[in-house]
Amino acid sequence: MNSATEVKTTRHKIRTFFAWTKKSKINTAVRLENQQAKSSRMLTQDQRLAWINELLTGNADLLPYRVAGALLLLYAQPPTKILALKTTAIDFTAHETQISLAAEPIPVPEPFAGMLLNHLNNRPNLRAGGGAGANQWLFPGHRSGTHLDPQTMLVKLRTMGISVLGARNSALHNLVAEIPPAVVAQLLGYSHNCTQHHAQVAGQRWSRYVT
Repeated sequence: MNSATEVKTTRHKIRTFFAWTKKSKINTAVRLENQQAKSSRMLTQDQRLAWINELLTGNADLLPYRVAGALLLLYAQPPTKILALKTTAIDFTAHETQISLAAEPIPVPEPFAGMLLNHLNNRPNLRAGGGAGANQWLFPGHRSGTHLDPQTMLVKLRTMGISVLGARNSALHNLVAEIPPAVVAQLLGYSHNCTQHHAQVAGQRWSRYVT
């Protein structure tokens, strides 16, 4: 057993003991307060918009990671879900580009739509998957039939300077400030509890939206 596990086990035993003494009315003076979670990491809206602009105009060699970062900052999609996207999630028409992240497709604005099309037509690692027609993943991996490893994506985004958790939290906060949380949940694949929580934390009027 490592030290972290020992500390966790000891803390649990102590808390259980004090709960028993309180219930038995042996102890009425000493109280153990529940630990409060630290504030979630967050980007400011200015930082979020600056990163979106940077990704839309950045180095062409980083195109797959720029696309992934934009999906994170625009649609609050975590890297694991981004990497699980298939090419069929993207629908290009003469008038509009759409992406399916949950039950219903949602529009993709320009210039991100153009960058997404560029990535789709120039995906790396296609030789590992037997060619473009045989690879279903939007972000193909180095091994045949797999998508890119999540850890590879996380390391790359962090190396670029993007706070993954901060970007996701910021995107969700801003989205629920403009759209009812229930709608955000439906379109982006989040639970209603999650989007409602972000609306309440953000203190926006949508936090009182009746679902």
